[in-house]
Amino acid sequence: MDETWVSDFLAHKEMEPNRTGHAALPAGPPGWGGRDAPDSVRSEHRERLGLGWLYYGLARALEPRTVLSIGSGRGFVPILLAKAQRDRGAAPVTFVDPSFDDDFWTDAERVRKWFASFGVEDHIVHHLMTTEQFATTEACAQLPPVDLLFIDGGHFYEPVEADFRLMSPRLAPGGTMVFHDTVSRSANPKWSGPRRLLLEIEEREPGRWQMLDLPFGAGVTVVRERAEQSLPGYLAGLHERWPDPDSTEF
Repeated sequence: MDETWVSDFLAHKEMEPNRTGHAALPAGPPGWGGRDAPDSVRSEHRERLGLGWLYYGLARALEPRTVLSIGSGRGFVPILLAKAQRDRGAAPVTFVDPSFDDDFWTDAERVRKWFASFGVEDHIVHHLMTTEQFATTEACAQLPPVDLLFIDGGHFYEPVEADFRLMSPRLAPGGTMVFHDTVSRSANPKWSGPRRLLLEIEEREPGRWQMLDLPFGAGVTVVRERAEQSLPGYLAGLHERWPDPDSTEF
């Protein structure tokens, strides 16, 4: 991804990482994470992609066949994921957003022109509906197993729980989920739905999931089902296959 594209991307004020919660600033309750940071701090991050490099890099490094992105303000995440898919000649991103914040996503032609301004109109398919509605569609039924699932919808518990409950079973083996807004920028606990869900998942299925919290912007958590190599029995199995405990042979 060249610097010109990044500059053009950030030239859209709607994509400012401070505003969207994707800046590499400390996350936490009011005043942190960029939205209410002093202008002197915000100015340092206006021309930096921040956590956007992580999203783009994940899609390039993991080389997902199928990418599903749920929710977005003005498309910060799905556009970067679509850019990664385009750059490697992969399948378009499936993007689900019912346009609850405002009517931005309700006009199909405006949406097409918006994606075209970033050069990704052929690498992203928008579905104007909730996750619950999308789950009942033929498009969802025909979607291959999801390699990269990005959940960035409602911040209250109910919508994020529905996103996880309905779409996590569609993950491909070894698939990766990314949750945004896992460290709320509000002191109101109602806005901590993603964190509440992740804590419940850990309690309900201890040891099943690996979670990496990145407490920047509005908080990002990378979640992946624990692989065999991270289980205690993995080393025991190696010892059984390599009976000489004193050997240093590679």
